[in-house]
Amino acid sequence: MLDKPSAMHQVKLLPEGNALTCPASQTLLDACIAAGVPISYNCRSGECGECMASLVSGDVHELPGADPAIFTDVHRAQGKILTCMCFPRSAVTIDIPLLADAPAIRPLAMNAMVQRVERLTPSIYGVTVETPWPIEYYAGQAFEWVVPGIAPNRTYSAANRPGSDLIEFHVRVYPGGRIGALVADMTAGQPLQLMGPYGHFRLSGNDWRPAVCVAGGTGLAPVMSLLEHAAATQDQRSIRLFYGARSQDELYCLDRIEALRAGLPDFTFTPVLSDEPPSSGWTGARGLVTDVLAEEVGDAFGLEAYLCGPPPMIDAAVEVLTRFGALEQDIRSDRFVQAKASSSK
Repeated sequence: MLDKPSAMHQVKLLPEGNALTCPASQTLLDACIAAGVPISYNCRSGECGECMASLVSGDVHELPGADPAIFTDVHRAQGKILTCMCFPRSAVTIDIPLLADAPAIRPLAMNAMVQRVERLTPSIYGVTVETPWPIEYYAGQAFEWVVPGIAPNRTYSAANRPGSDLIEFHVRVYPGGRIGALVADMTAGQPLQLMGPYGHFRLSGNDWRPAVCVAGGTGLAPVMSLLEHAAATQDQRSIRLFYGARSQDELYCLDRIEALRAGLPDFTFTPVLSDEPPSSGWTGARGLVTDVLAEEVGDAFGLEAYLCGPPPMIDAAVEVLTRFGALEQDIRSDRFVQAKASSSK
């Protein structure tokens, strides 16, 4: 059982020696995020394993539900924990490396207002909200939607670069889904509470190294944010974007992608359709986006990769890229996982 929600416990992070206080009602990961500690994480729901740490001392309560393919009893026997699934029950010391490539931005709550809702494809809506002030976030980061009556909070990546008081989201809706009904009924002027930013999916500062981006479905959203930021900052790196969709009517943002060519000196875009009817007029690539990636990537040694979309696509892309010479530490990913009760992205 958890302690009383008001109970507070000290948390020490090795090897850096950071210290913070964590309520018994908060996960170790969320306490680190709130304190601005640059801890590695992605999904915040036990699906990716990026926040895994060694429990050096103290007691924790682990929530059930971690992906058994990511976190196993072998890890537990080794003293490992997922900080996103564990609440402190005493003073705790954990061993976890911290990120050093950029300072953390502390998430905050904000009351936004819906400015525009548009249907981008038969199953994807674009929702643009206006915030009270320009919100600081890194291109590629995400925000939670806090919607009364819908739990857990849904997480969506910003689909535009930071720097204004507008944030655009791409939301896939499912028949009978509560988020789908909410978005379909949204109107301009409607309030929407946000929390964020969250995540570490962002461009490195290595603009002399070639980059490949692989996206599937609404995984295009954070990639659009990355690319628009790169164009606005006159990033000089070579960028190749591979985007996987089922059919032509699921392709979107094509005009925005075409406009990027003016701001990026070496940019190519390859859309790939997996279920396009053979009799259609489509003359582009067909099949799985990762198969086309394997055909076209060539020597991957020295490049950086940015992968965003469903976990099976990301796993397949990692296998392709490492097989062709990419180093795992040069591959950044944002796994779009479903909320336990419903669809999250």
